[in-house]
Amino acid sequence: MPNNTASAPRASGIYGAFQLDGRPLDPRSADVLGLTVLAGNAAWAVAGHDHFAPDAVSRHDAVGATTLLVGYIEDPDALALRLGLDQICSPAQLAQTALNRFGSDTPAQVLGEWSLIHRAADGHVTLMVGAGVRDPIFYAVTRQCLAVAPDLFALARLDWVDTGIDAAGLLFPVARAHLRTARGDSTMLRGVRQLGSASSVIITPQGEVTSRQATILVEQPRWHGTFDDLVAETEHVLRHIMAAKLARTRRCAHMLSGGLDSSLLAWLASEEAPTDRRPVAVTSAAPPGSGLPDETAFADIVARTIGMACFPAWPSEAANIYRPQLAILTGQNGPPFSSRHGLTDALVMQARAQGATLMIDGIYGEMSVTARLAPQGLKHRLRARLRDAYRALRQVGPQEMDLSPFHVRLAPHRLAALPEAITAALAAPAPPSPHATPSNTDLFGYMESIDRGLGLPSEFYPGALRTEFPFRDMRLLRLFAGVPVSTILQGGADRSVARRMMDGHLPDSIRLRRRGMPASPDHNSRLQYQANAARNRIALFRQAGIDDWLDLD
Repeated sequence: MPNNTASAPRASGIYGAFQLDGRPLDPRSADVLGLTVLAGNAAWAVAGHDHFAPDAVSRHDAVGATTLLVGYIEDPDALALRLGLDQICSPAQLAQTALNRFGSDTPAQVLGEWSLIHRAADGHVTLMVGAGVRDPIFYAVTRQCLAVAPDLFALARLDWVDTGIDAAGLLFPVARAHLRTARGDSTMLRGVRQLGSASSVIITPQGEVTSRQATILVEQPRWHGTFDDLVAETEHVLRHIMAAKLARTRRCAHMLSGGLDSSLLAWLASEEAPTDRRPVAVTSAAPPGSGLPDETAFADIVARTIGMACFPAWPSEAANIYRPQLAILTGQNGPPFSSRHGLTDALVMQARAQGATLMIDGIYGEMSVTARLAPQGLKHRLRARLRDAYRALRQVGPQEMDLSPFHVRLAPHRLAALPEAITAALAAPAPPSPHATPSNTDLFGYMESIDRGLGLPSEFYPGALRTEFPFRDMRLLRLFAGVPVSTILQGGADRSVARRMMDGHLPDSIRLRRRGMPASPDHNSRLQYQANAARNRIALFRQAGIDDWLDLD
């Protein structure tokens, strides 16, 4: 298991240690989590951390209760008015009042990406995550000890936490999409639980835990405007989103490919940014001398048009697709997914070199603004049918069809004796799709991949720039959820809203572009020339007992 050292950068988020029965807190627990025990609160201590955005940490104490919030509440003035508070109140006070009003439904009512811890005067502790996971919350409860952190491995250093491997918790992250939805609050460690998007737990002074899940993908009223009205409203919402993100950081850097999604956000940012905080762009480039095609020419067209400096980036020669850096491994809090970690790190490092304090990524645009519609409906509905066919085929069995429910090849004895939580999830019927509402199947609704999108933390690894995703903003998703597909089709099936919005602002070579190029130009060649060294390490994996989990043959 990766082991963070004391000198490693601290993950952003909430840290807490509690002796739930009121006895003095073990100072070793506080030390491990980097907490200071206050004289008047010897039974517990909490702290928030955000290296690049200290103002994202807010605390409010009132009548024996304490609330700590890390992150940002969207449209706080409107929420304060709704709750009868002064608009100058702190975000933590706003969150505490909302928690008292809405309870476990708070993530659906208080939009934004935030994490929260609240200790009530009677000793009950509430942990909660907003609609989008800005920073994860992991927690461990043993008897009447409670520890909270955004870092799984920080909790693993507490001597009272059970660090044995949870087989189901280890396998769920490498399962295919349908199976991952059944993951619940498990992690790869038996003694550590986690909160997902819009979820919360209440922990009593006796150590009892009650879990709740807010419904954020709620059905929306039908949009009755025209296609042009939709384009205007979408632009208004996106400008509002971008203006807020730009106001919270000294300088942002855009991951700019010259594709529709990234170009749209970069154009809006160039117009919404304060004059003294001009954004910059970073773009994935082929390594010098490689002769590989890349998208820098398209990114340069956008950058020149909107007056934004654009800087190329590519993974270093030492960046190994098969061996992520230790910081990246520990920052994932479990098995890592992406094999493009080297490129992401190169983009982050280039952005930091240009003075950026935040990254903007155009991923998830297909959930709303840049959705491509099929002639008979949405592309994701076709995907849903294909998924149903896949599940039907899977009933034959993974051995016969070679359709394993996992993205990795498990050791045969592991595949033959899967944990009960996984076998139950495989046998369960598919959950209903959130995009098709019972009352009106013509509505755009919510895309299939939204759950994974909302559950992705925005800190790549501790010490790296935070990467934010404007297209997963709940206000934008809810706007499109109520739009009839027929309205969008008035502009055309191929990402018509975004193309119309950019008309007259970006060249047609960008606005009407149909296909992109590989995000990482040297990805395949790197896979090839690093493969022999990776293959030679299989013997070391066998010595380490990895064949207990993976089919190394």
